[in-house]
Amino acid sequence: MSARDRSGSISLSPRNIIPVCSQLTPSQVSVVRRSWRHINTKGLIIVLTRCFSRLESNCPIVSQCFQSATYSLSTNPNGVRTVADHAKYLLQLLDKIIEGDVDSDFLREIGANHVSLKHENGFSTQEWDRFQEIMVEVILKQDGVKQSKETSRAWRLLICSFIELIRDGFDAQVRQFRRKHSFNAHVQYFENIEKRVGGVCPNRKISLNVDPRTPPNGVRKYSQF
Repeated sequence: MSARDRSGSISLSPRNIIPVCSQLTPSQVSVVRRSWRHINTKGLIIVLTRCFSRLESNCPIVSQCFQSATYSLSTNPNGVRTVADHAKYLLQLLDKIIEGDVDSDFLREIGANHVSLKHENGFSTQEWDRFQEIMVEVILKQDGVKQSKETSRAWRLLICSFIELIRDGFDAQVRQFRRKHSFNAHVQYFENIEKRVGGVCPNRKISLNVDPRTPPNGVRKYSQF
């Protein structure tokens, strides 16, 4: 299919969209890919490392996460632990995102895999937001991006979109953990009650269900069996 239809407008083919950022127009997708070829050089790994290093220096919680010996990003079988590891992983991820080979669910899964940092170090959405700000600032300063307002605008949209998807996956996993923890706490509460009651009356079990048969004196009895 041609990139343009008969009316002269750009058609929506799989090659001129980026699935994780539907806000981008075909022309913006084009400028992002063109600028990516320009900035994706050997020096880009240093740029991305700078993003994580700034995040680490600005956020004590992030510094604790990197210092934790038990931290591992489970989406990578080799483990992504250090700032350098994260920069390398992000470079590979960006390349796949821009090529259109990554969908929203994959990014949400990355976020979900960071949930252990919430419990161990207090990592939260604030750290995701700060990383988003840093990455936008750093990328928009690169040659091949900063010269064009349209290119800068497109990159801002892309960065905000894919980091928000990662953050959404993180938030969803945190909420799921809280619901599960709350349910387990309720179960444990009633189990403890049963244990205490069983300790007082070891020869019988007492149900907390009220006997529907109410005696004439109006006093309800609890069923015993």
